[in-house]
Amino acid sequence: MTSSEWSSLDAPGRAAAVGQFRLAVVQVVAAVGAGIALTYTARTFRLSRRGQVTDRFTKALERLSSDEEYVRIGGVLAMEQIVQDAPDQGEHAARVLNAFVRRHAPDAAATALDAAQLPKKPKEQVLEALRALTVKRSWWGGRRRPVDLAGLHLKGAELQDAFLQGALLKGATFTEADLRGANLKGADLTDTDFTRADLSTARGLKEAQLLLAGSLRGCRLPGSLAGRPEIADRVGASE
Repeated sequence: MTSSEWSSLDAPGRAAAVGQFRLAVVQVVAAVGAGIALTYTARTFRLSRRGQVTDRFTKALERLSSDEEYVRIGGVLAMEQIVQDAPDQGEHAARVLNAFVRRHAPDAAATALDAAQLPKKPKEQVLEALRALTVKRSWWGGRRRPVDLAGLHLKGAELQDAFLQGALLKGATFTEADLRGANLKGADLTDTDFTRADLSTARGLKEAQLLLAGSLRGCRLPGSLAGRPEIADRVGASE
């Protein structure tokens, strides 16, 4: 419209050019408006989703603090479901479940009088939390903090294929526990009690780790480690 060609156009040509220009302006304005609306909708969706996740997280925490064990188990399952739907909550959920285990599992450093009253197997709620906490799934996040079970009494725990890489197990009791297939690479086993525990297919174990353990009496170990003299002596040591 501002070029020299404008003057050479007849009336119908000018009308058509003006119409096309107006249509182009309308289309550009519509596109900008749609972009703004889409951005606002996405932001609203994120805020709404964050609010829903927060609400679900709060309800799961309420279940975990219930007086009824079956409700607490439901809280563990709810926390796990939240992480499946919102992987960015994995670190927070792991911290909560680890604290839950530490609260409900007995202390391994019990006196001789109390030791007779310690359970032969963890409660169902503790086992369920341990399962969720040590499961190897990508939605927990690749940089999750190590599991902290140090000083806990977990006799008879079922931890097959548990992800315990770098875990803090110092002073814990795993007497008669099932740790087949568990990943114990880099785990702190200082003073850990593995009496009659099954680690026959455990992964990532090193001789140096086992030599720091508190007890290996009757423990089943991978063949590559069980045959080493110093470890074999400890496994076969008398009660």
